[in-house]
Amino acid sequence: MYSSIRPGKVWYDTEGKRIQAHGGSVLYAENKFWWYGENKEGITGTATGERCKFWHRGVRCYSSDDLYNWKDEGMIVPASDDEANPFFPAHIMDRPHILYNEKTRKYVLWAKTTKGGFKNAKFSVCVGDSLSSLVYSHDIETYPHFAGDFDLFAENGRAYVIFEHPHSEMIVRELNEDFTDLGEKWSSHIPLESPPEVREAPAYFEREGRRFILTSGTTGYYPNPTIAYDITDIHGEWKDLGRTCKGDVRNNSFHAQFSSVFHHPHIPDLYIALGDRWLTDLTEDLPDMEAVFYDKYSPNGKREFEWKQCRLFSDENTSEADYVWLPIRFDENGNPYIVWRRAWTTEEFKS
Repeated sequence: MYSSIRPGKVWYDTEGKRIQAHGGSVLYAENKFWWYGENKEGITGTATGERCKFWHRGVRCYSSDDLYNWKDEGMIVPASDDEANPFFPAHIMDRPHILYNEKTRKYVLWAKTTKGGFKNAKFSVCVGDSLSSLVYSHDIETYPHFAGDFDLFAENGRAYVIFEHPHSEMIVRELNEDFTDLGEKWSSHIPLESPPEVREAPAYFEREGRRFILTSGTTGYYPNPTIAYDITDIHGEWKDLGRTCKGDVRNNSFHAQFSSVFHHPHIPDLYIALGDRWLTDLTEDLPDMEAVFYDKYSPNGKREFEWKQCRLFSDENTSEADYVWLPIRFDENGNPYIVWRRAWTTEEFKS
């Protein structure tokens, strides 16, 4: 039994197996915590000497009473045997997010899926009466944009999706009333030249009337600095609040990329940044990966680095990826920041 959260350590479920809920989120329902995400079981990258042909094994869910110990509840969206289905394991399926619609009394799951590169990416939607009854429903094209890393949120009965238009900008779009499709209104934010500056992996949260997102730069599985934005004016100006992780000496968000923020339902000012440590085998001679990505993608890049050398730095064995969960703190201006903790408990934040 665990009695604390231990960022970066291997996390086992109550049966002693590695938890497989990557790019995940936590929601609170039926007096329990539910952690769900990408099941990377058996997705070995190049660790076996031959690149794994699969990307995922569906969406897995775990339940807990304390956020420390998690029971495997199985697959809430299983991998499909049908190659035409977006949840076929050889297709990319990233960052599932779930909203509960009070009006329809349905759970609605969105995932970014693609059978090819980012220009083919879309959102795939599953709907169900409970987390255990989610069924694939349909796909959503995001014209005039492409679907990228995203987050969903709802307030006052209205829902939104925030997503990266890959290698370009961040888009926010309103959803329809049942949360199963896009509405008409949208706006563009944070336009930047190219990776690694372009922001991805938005993780939304709201505190005391202000809305924020944590974002990552675009360096693939290689970690980079997190930047927070004040997005209180959703369709207006987004304010850059600077780098979020304090004391982050390696400038890599404590070797993690955050996928979502969970607001504890019983501890009012406890916000938890949920992150993945995708690569656990990085070499000591790793170069500055932000510079590598800049040289590859920027019109001003020098192209001095041989891109195929990146394969030597990691096996990208995502089946062994770990989790970095850290509490978000707030400065005197109410702006978020994160510091490293080797271990911590939710009880520390009870008033």
